[in-house]
Amino acid sequence: MRKLTCALLCLLMILSIAFCLTGCKSRTDEMAGLEVHTDKQINKMKKQVIKCINKQDKEGLKKLFSKDAQKHIDDLDGKLDQLIGAFNGNKIESAKGRGPNFKGSIQTQPLHIYGKYHLVLNSKEKYRIYISFCDKNDEEPDKEGVFQIELRTFSREESPRDFSGGAYQDDYGIFIYTLQNYPKK
Repeated sequence: MRKLTCALLCLLMILSIAFCLTGCKSRTDEMAGLEVHTDKQINKMKKQVIKCINKQDKEGLKKLFSKDAQKHIDDLDGKLDQLIGAFNGNKIESAKGRGPNFKGSIQTQPLHIYGKYHLVLNSKEKYRIYISFCDKNDEEPDKEGVFQIELRTFSREESPRDFSGGAYQDDYGIFIYTLQNYPKK
C-alpha cells in the first residue's frame, strides 16, 4: 500500500510539473509574439512619420494621429508646422532605436506602443524623436493611431543637466524641445 501511495504521489508531481511547464511556455510564446508584433508596428509607424517629415507632408502626418488626438490637441495644424519646421528643410537620414516599450496587449486592450529613436539628419545634426501610439483598441477605435510625438532637437550628449525629461508618455500632443526651450527640473 505504501509503495502504491508513493507511486501515485510521484505520478501526480510529474503531471503537475508538466502542466506548469506547459503554462509557462505558452505565456513565454505569447510575450514573444507580442514583442514581434509591437516591433513590427512601431517600425511601420516610424517609417511613415519619417517619410511625412522628409516630404514635409503635414496632411499625411496629421492622418497618422488618432481621430481622438486630432480633436483634443490644441492647434494641431500649427504644431505640425512647427514639427516639420524644426528640421529646417533637412532630411532624416537614419533613425536608430531599441525595441519598443508597450502597455497592454492585443487581448487586454488598449495596446499602446512607445518608440524612441536617435535621428541623424543630412546636415549631420542629431535629434531624438519619441513616438507614442495606440495600436489596438476595439472598444474605442477613434483612439487608434499616434497620440504623441516628442522631438528633442539635440542629442543625448548635448542634453542639459537640468532637463526634466519632457512630456508624460500618455499625454496627447506634439512637444518640441530645443536647447533654448526645454522643461527644467
